[in-house]
Amino acid sequence: MAKAKFSVVLLIVFLVMFALVDDSMGCQASLGDCRICAVKCSAYGKGAEAHCDYRYDGGACICDFPCKEYKPPPGPPPKL
Repeated sequence: MAKAKFSVVLLIVFLVMFALVDDSMGCQASLGDCRICAVKCSAYGKGAEAHCDYRYDGGACICDFPCKEYKPPPGPPPKL
């Protein structure tokens, strides 16, 4: 009986882990320098979050967005 309870608990733990990992997975895009970073990132949809990564000279605009929602616009990216 103890083995059956342990197996059920282990199964639940793995299901919860996989559910959380799937939700936290996303995509990233590097959008150049940090000027108007939020505006550039807004093209990636409602769930997009912009931040500057200052490990690079002058900072780099990084956009985190959900992979499922993003559909790249046709043509080259706009130059700002």
